[in-house]
Amino acid sequence: MATRGARIGIAGATGALGSEVLGVLDAVGVPIAQLVAVAGESSLGCDIEFQGEIVPVSAELPALHGLDAFVNCAPPESAADLVRAALRAEVPCIDASGAFALREEVPLVWAAGGGAIGPAPLIASPADAALLWLPLLRALGELAPAERVTGTVLEAASAGGRTQIEALSVQSLALFNQQELPEDDELARPLAFDCYPASGQRTAGRRTREQVLEASLARLLPEAPRVSARWVRIPAFVGQGASLLVEATRPLDPEAAAECLAKAPGVELWSGAEEGPNLRASAGREVVLAGLPEGDPAHPGALRLWVVADVLRLAAVNAVALLVSGLEARRAPDARPH
Repeated sequence: MATRGARIGIAGATGALGSEVLGVLDAVGVPIAQLVAVAGESSLGCDIEFQGEIVPVSAELPALHGLDAFVNCAPPESAADLVRAALRAEVPCIDASGAFALREEVPLVWAAGGGAIGPAPLIASPADAALLWLPLLRALGELAPAERVTGTVLEAASAGGRTQIEALSVQSLALFNQQELPEDDELARPLAFDCYPASGQRTAGRRTREQVLEASLARLLPEAPRVSARWVRIPAFVGQGASLLVEATRPLDPEAAAECLAKAPGVELWSGAEEGPNLRASAGREVVLAGLPEGDPAHPGALRLWVVADVLRLAAVNAVALLVSGLEARRAPDARPH
């Protein structure tokens, strides 16, 4: 690491998202003088390599005073305690867990959508399917704002973190070799060669993840669409795909929609001979891959879309963009909280 530079803390450092954030942070070349890495008890005694040095991982949250920023990549259920600790230590915090998307008092910023913010004690980064849907709906908004979006989201084991990726691998090998599944399996439900609904708890007639997705889109798009969405976890390792029906304030023409998507930032229109892209095509990419839009005879004027993305990568890129922006703003001599 650099002898001079930013002092950064990261929670969930050994997890799937935390590892992606560290990879992106290394790639953008921001000088880092100190990295404080925190993870769960399962990472006790682990080390990570970052910018050519071995960094020990702490299973307990150390003192955060003196850090320039803290990035939370831990699961949503841990977010409140971690963010509270950072704010008590007067360390600016970026939460990438999605836990604060419903909190209007916390800025939710999507850097790719032109979002910018000066120094703030806590910034939330959009998560989950919002990162997949946002660039598409912003692009189609040039034709007409989306009024209603209905989607089925197919997500890989990576949505549950590194332990669930590893559990899927162990399960798959066990079943392939006609062995019993391990009793200490990390997945709540067996996933190998199977799938199951994963939309979250039902509250006030709606699933949790559906509420968070709709709230995120409402805060980050000029006009908020109504959302109906269901998640299905599938036996893939990385990525997220969605089959969407987009209904707008005016009828949408598939050819005009394809032109909008082809030139939209953060979107790549699929040009392969197949019907649409697969999850593997999006792995490690920082764009959303969109199949050709189609009309739907059952919903005249609406569009059918198949889209895929490496959502972990998109989340990491956004979190690092917010981190870099925040560090630069705090270095500015006239920096003021917004």
